[in-house]
Amino acid sequence: MNKRNILIITALVVLAASWRIINHSYMFAPNLELVTVVSVLAALSIGWQAAVIAPLATMALSDAVIGTSPIIMVTWSCFALIGTTATLLRRFNRQPGRQLLASVGFAFFSSTLFFLVTNFGVWLLGFDVYYPGTLAGLGTSLAMGIPFYRTMLIGNLLIVPTAIGLWQLARLYVASKDKAATATID
Repeated sequence: MNKRNILIITALVVLAASWRIINHSYMFAPNLELVTVVSVLAALSIGWQAAVIAPLATMALSDAVIGTSPIIMVTWSCFALIGTTATLLRRFNRQPGRQLLASVGFAFFSSTLFFLVTNFGVWLLGFDVYYPGTLAGLGTSLAMGIPFYRTMLIGNLLIVPTAIGLWQLARLYVASKDKAATATID
């Protein structure tokens, strides 16, 4: 494990938690989140453990300030699952173009998963509180979540591939510096 990577992921967790707090307070873009991209970058640079810890740390930090919801376990579990599945992108660490392309699919998958799981959780845990405990109630729950899904999907389709592209550029830069340093030593 590289200390530099751990510091970067820690800074990204703080950034994502701060954005979540600010966005919650001022409602710039409901459900535009950075938790997914932090999970992806943790998965790519460190591994699956960091990909699970990073989103949970982000949620814990921000929830300590903004509070939690009745579906906290659903939300947190979904982000942990997203982090775990982000490790599939690691197989393309040495193939930047393929990884960038795969990241678009992952952004779509993770946003859709979060939308379906959390809205199902709202419906299931809130039987007859938020929505009726019927299929029509589930349909209403899903329909009411579409504006939030749209924001999360568009955000992740832009942010995740951009972050992976920047991460790949940083990797190439560091590798070229290391190679140049090794060449001057020889």
